[in-house]
Amino acid sequence: MRKLIIICSLFACLYGKVRVVSSTSDIANIVKIIGGENVTVTSIARGNQDPHYVEILPSYMVKVRKADIYFMVGMELDLWAQQIIDGSRNQKVMVVDCSVEINKMEVPTGQIDASMGDIHRFGNPHYWLDPENGKLIASVITEKLSNYDPKNSDAYKANLSQFEKDLDSAMSKWNKRFSMLKDKKIIFYHNSWPYFSKRFGLITVGFLEPKPGITPSPSQLNQVINQIKENDIEVIASESYFSDRAPKFIESKTNVRTVKLAQSVGAIEGADSYINLFETNLDILAKAYGVSYD
Repeated sequence: MRKLIIICSLFACLYGKVRVVSSTSDIANIVKIIGGENVTVTSIARGNQDPHYVEILPSYMVKVRKADIYFMVGMELDLWAQQIIDGSRNQKVMVVDCSVEINKMEVPTGQIDASMGDIHRFGNPHYWLDPENGKLIASVITEKLSNYDPKNSDAYKANLSQFEKDLDSAMSKWNKRFSMLKDKKIIFYHNSWPYFSKRFGLITVGFLEPKPGITPSPSQLNQVINQIKENDIEVIASESYFSDRAPKFIESKTNVRTVKLAQSVGAIEGADSYINLFETNLDILAKAYGVSYD
């Protein structure tokens, strides 16, 4: 391992900036924040794209062929990444799983099979939607960048410290401005939001999908309509890449309001950074519930 780090350091000195590829725009944005002027980074999945399903293109393999480090989401969300990495034939690329420090939610127990839908064996992989987990992602990124490029380690660590301070300041503001969201009932299209909901106190009543990754059927939509009426649900939220058809149908049959949330950086207007991802989503939800805030 020590020899690998020395070799990687020599490459960093020779070529200048550390070349990074990430699976998602969220990780890419955090890499930019930590790496600053010492890195170049590109994301495979776009912010408005379903990160579970990415078409594998030769151009992605070319990007990874030139990369020094590849940062994965892990937890079986970006299984496609390994095929891209293998296809790149870049035996020197450092592959990093950003989920290693995460306290994972919804880890399934018992036997798992295809009848359960898109169940992830290692827990719900949408962990970046808790800003506290953003710190853990940034810590992993800082460690790996510092190992690869030790001459700029102090800069990476300083950027991590500033990122943590910025997130703490934002969290303090959000906890005050959006406290009225606590205990609000909500239905989501897909189960992307347990980390977000736990952090900000939302109560998830159900999902439009009958099982993860399964398109809602007419009978499922009728069940959701009954749930809304029985539980006085005010809001349905869906990711940017899902069709509006099912949510709008339910909206036409009930008094529920439907909104699009940013599941990743760049998914919708305003969510142009990791911190603004939360600012934008919280603002959308506050307006949907008709609650006031300063």
